[in-house]
Amino acid sequence: LRHYQKKKAEPELVISPFSSAGAAAASEGGEGGEEAGPLVFNKETVDKILDEVRPYLIQDGGNVSVQRVEEETKNVYLILEGACGSCPSSTVTMQMGIERILRENFSDLGEVVAVDTSLDGEGGDANPTELTLRAVEEELSRIKPAILAMGGAVEIVSVDPIGVVELQFRGSNKVQQGLELAIRDIKFVKHVKFIS
Repeated sequence: LRHYQKKKAEPELVISPFSSAGAAAASEGGEGGEEAGPLVFNKETVDKILDEVRPYLIQDGGNVSVQRVEEETKNVYLILEGACGSCPSSTVTMQMGIERILRENFSDLGEVVAVDTSLDGEGGDANPTELTLRAVEEELSRIKPAILAMGGAVEIVSVDPIGVVELQFRGSNKVQQGLELAIRDIKFVKHVKFIS
């Protein structure tokens, strides 16, 4: 009975941000009322708030990271990683989960923008004009853990700047189809060829 009473007195920390209970918990202080006033709007605070949704994203093979925040406009620029980056439901994930939890913590939040890292190269060419090995490697590094977890294996054989990617793949047809769709989402990819 004591254990039940103690547990009832403490707020639950892991409530889905996609549910109305998640919204109520966040608006009541989220982490036991540690915050005395409004939160400071910066990259670190936004990242900490996103820790509330990460378990649900990771469970589905994805994740989110903060690329940057603009303190003047209160805009947040996020990178959807893994399965989230190529998921057709990523817009719903952004609005119903990520953006919602951020708005509950920052009433004057600006825009929440999903950044397409395949376009900015992250340290490479700012405006690529053709398909690069680096772009394919980056996408593959995001999805490879999921492919391995599903019993698959994949390696890059070649990347032709005109848009042809050759991959060596072992695994189920369903995983191969998902892999092909993810690779075809890379800018400038026109064809994915699988080699046994």
